[in-house]
Amino acid sequence: MDVLEKQRFYQRCKLKFTAGKIVNAVIEVERTGDVKDARKSASKALEAACGTKFPIGRLALIYGGKQLADGMKIHEYSIKHNDTLVVHLKALVLDDPVDSINSEDISVTVTPDNGLVSPLPMPLTNPDVQMMDTVASKLADADMGTREPNAEPAPCDQCDGNINSKCKSCGCVYCGQKDEEDKTLACDECGRFYHMRCLPEPITELPADDWYCEFCVNDPNVVISGETKLDLSNSRKAKMPSAKQTKSWGGGMACASASKTCTIVGKDHVGPIPGVHVGQAWRYRLQVTASGVHRPPVGGISGSSTSPAVSIVLAGGYPEDEDRGEEFTYTGSGGYDLSGNKRTAKVQTSDQELTRQNRSLALACAAEVDDINGAEAADWKLSTPVRVCRSYKIAKKHPEFAPEVGVRYDGIYRVVKYWRQKGESGHYVWRYLFRRDDVEPAPWTAEGKANIERWGLTLFDESPAAVEAKAAKASVKRVRKETAAAGLTRTKKVYTCTPSPELLEMIRLDEANRRMWTTMADATYESIGKYLEALCENALVCPICQELVQQPVTTSCRHSICNPCLCKAMKQYGVICPICRSDIADMGSVENVRSTMNHDLVTILKALIPSYGKGWEVKPKVIGIQRAVRSGKIVDE
Repeated sequence: MDVLEKQRFYQRCKLKFTAGKIVNAVIEVERTGDVKDARKSASKALEAACGTKFPIGRLALIYGGKQLADGMKIHEYSIKHNDTLVVHLKALVLDDPVDSINSEDISVTVTPDNGLVSPLPMPLTNPDVQMMDTVASKLADADMGTREPNAEPAPCDQCDGNINSKCKSCGCVYCGQKDEEDKTLACDECGRFYHMRCLPEPITELPADDWYCEFCVNDPNVVISGETKLDLSNSRKAKMPSAKQTKSWGGGMACASASKTCTIVGKDHVGPIPGVHVGQAWRYRLQVTASGVHRPPVGGISGSSTSPAVSIVLAGGYPEDEDRGEEFTYTGSGGYDLSGNKRTAKVQTSDQELTRQNRSLALACAAEVDDINGAEAADWKLSTPVRVCRSYKIAKKHPEFAPEVGVRYDGIYRVVKYWRQKGESGHYVWRYLFRRDDVEPAPWTAEGKANIERWGLTLFDESPAAVEAKAAKASVKRVRKETAAAGLTRTKKVYTCTPSPELLEMIRLDEANRRMWTTMADATYESIGKYLEALCENALVCPICQELVQQPVTTSCRHSICNPCLCKAMKQYGVICPICRSDIADMGSVENVRSTMNHDLVTILKALIPSYGKGWEVKPKVIGIQRAVRSGKIVDE
C-alpha cells in the first residue's frame, strides 16, 4: 500500500494517558475500523511507552467528552487527523462469572520507573468472595496513583509540606500560619482553614452548627432551604415600572401562533365567508385568521402584486386614514422605518410605492393600474369585493364605528378610486377610497344591532384566560341548575341553525347521506358558522386526505369519500371501504368509480359554499363544429 492510499484509509491519532503520570503516544487507526481495534492499538502503544501491559477491556477511549463504544466506526465520531484521544483506565466490570475471569485482566505489571503503584497481592483461595470485594478498590488505587495504606498525607503543592513556612493554601487564609490546630476552623463550603483569632469578628468558642467563611454565600435571604419561598420584594425586578402594571399583555396570546386554518374556503376566496355574518367579532387577530375573514395575522392587507386584495383591516396605523362608516379612505402600507422598535416606529420615513399589497388594492379597482397618478373606476360596483374588518384601535379617531374590543367584520366594500398624495409626514402615500356594498346592514346601525342579537353573534374568544374562565363557570354548574330550577337565573339564548326550505329540499334528494343529514339536524349549533364547521371539518371530511370531500362519492355503506382518494385506495387495498372495511364490490371496478359522483351532495355544498368545486367542476365538452376563439381552428371532439 503506497503512502497516498494509506492516507486515504488510515489516520494518526494522539493518545493522552494520565494514570499515575502523563504519557503521550501516537497510534494509527483505520478510518472505517472498529473502536475495539483502536483500543488494541492504544494498549500496545501504552505498553511500549510506559512498560506496562494494560488489559484491553479496561481501556476506554474518550473524544470530545464522549466515550467511544465498541461496534461503532472511527469515522462515525468525526475524528480527524492528529486529533487527541484521552485514554482512561477503568475498573474491571464483572459481567462474566468470577471463575471465568482471566488473571491477566486483573493484574497490572509494575516497573520501577512507570509511575504506577502495584495493587496489594490478592489471595486466590476463595475467588468468589475475595475478588468481588477487593478487585475494584485495588484497581482504583492503581488507576489514580493513590498512596499505600498508613502512608503520610500528600504534601502541599505550594509549600511542599513545610510546617514552619507560611502558606495560605494549607494554613490560615489570613495569616498563613499552621499553629493552633485546635482553634482552627474549616469552612463547610470551600474547605479552607481560618484561625479563630484571625476572623474579622474573632470568636473564642467553636461553633455548634455548620460554619461558613465570609467568602461563601450562606445568607438565608438568598439561599432557600426546604420549602421556604424566596422573598422578591426587594429584588431588581420588583423595583421596575413593569412590576406595577396591571394590564394583561395578550392574555396568553401575545406570542401565540395560528393553531387552526379555515378549511371551508381557500386563502384567495373573494367575497363573504360562508357562515360569517356582519357584526361577528373576535378578541384576537389570530382568531380572525382562523375564521378565514382576514388571513394575515399581522398585516393589514391580504393580497399580492399579481392578484387583487380580498380583505383589509382598519386599525388606525396611519394618520391619513379617514372613516365615515359607509365610506372610508384607507392608506397603503410601507414607508415606516422598522429597524428599531416596531411598536414605536410611527413616523413616515420614506415614500410609499405601488408594489406588493399596495398594488393588490389597485388591482381590486375596476380600472387600469396607473403607477404615477392612480385611477378611478368608471363603475365602482364592478370592482373586486373586499372584506373589511375594523379594530378597536380606531376608536381614538372614530369611536362611533369602532368595536369596543377585538376585531369586527363589517361586510363587503369596493375600491372606488386610488391616488398618490403627500402625507402629514411630508412623504408620499397611496390612498384608497372604499365604499360599502353589502346586503347585510352595517353593525353600527339599528338593523345591524338587531341582526347581531337575532343571530347571537357574541365575541369569539378561545384564549387561555377565557378557557380558564369557562372552567371556573363549569365548576358551579350544579349550583346554576338548582337556581335555574327555582327561577332565579335567566337561561342563555342559543341560536339554532335551521336550513332554508330550498336547502331542505336539496337534503331530501340526497338519499345516500340521509343518516348524516339526520344526525346534523338533531344537533344544535350556535351559528351558521358552527354548522358549516361541523359539516366541513367533521361530517364530510375525507378519511384519506383529511380535507373536505372533493368530487364526492358515497359508497354503499353510506360514507362520502373523495373520488381520487377512493380510486387510489381501491387500487392499493382492494374493493373495500376505507372507513368501515365493508365490501363495496357492487360499485364496480375502479374505472366505474372514477366516473361516479354524488351530484346531489355537490349541489348542497355549492349552495352552502359558493366557491366549492371551482377547481374541478365539470365543464361542457366542445363539439367538433365549434371554433376556438383564440386559435380559430376547429376543436376535436
